Amino acid sequence: MNFKVPVGISNRHVHLTQEVYNQLFDEEWEKVKDLKQTGEFASNLFVTIEGPNGSIPHVRVLGPVRKYVQVEVSAMDAHTLGVNPPVRKSGDLAGAETVTLVTDKGRVEVKEACILAECHIHMSMEDLETYGVSNEQVVRVHVKGKREGILFAHIKASENGVLEFHVDRDEANAMLLSNGEELEVEV
Repeated sequence: MNFKVPVGISNRHVHLTQEVYNQLFDEEWEKVKDLKQTGEFASNLFVTIEGPNGSIPHVRVLGPVRKYVQVEVSAMDAHTLGVNPPVRKSGDLAGAETVTLVTDKGRVEVKEACILAECHIHMSMEDLETYGVSNEQVVRVHVKGKREGILFAHIKASENGVLEFHVDRDEANAMLLSNGEELEVEV
């Protein structure tokens, strides 16, 4: 069964553990806006990401805190930093790149933290049944228009998941995608 999914373009961002958060910030974070995935939010806090060849300032910290530090960048960002992060699912950080996070308060080198996020489709457990897919299943996402093509994405189901196709800024730009645009998923 094919189905439609809205696009959610993901900009570079970081997820922090409580320990690293405490090393980088004195102030409490404030929620700037809720993200589409229930319980996740964009905070008012930013870091600079440093790599061997360069840095990227003003990178948003997303909440809430996690059990691991994860730095998600695009391929162009990786080039700017001088790193070669693997394409991975969220939380699969073995062998990921090491970068340094910097704020006015301090600097923290985070090992095995920097990845290019795999394209994925968030959905609820109920959506699995509705659309006839299974968690972690790889599906084809069809892009129509001037830059027509197919992107492969894995299903990422959770209790509070909200249907949305996540793709990074480079991939979205290459295929001329916009936030909220609906794409067809081939199961």
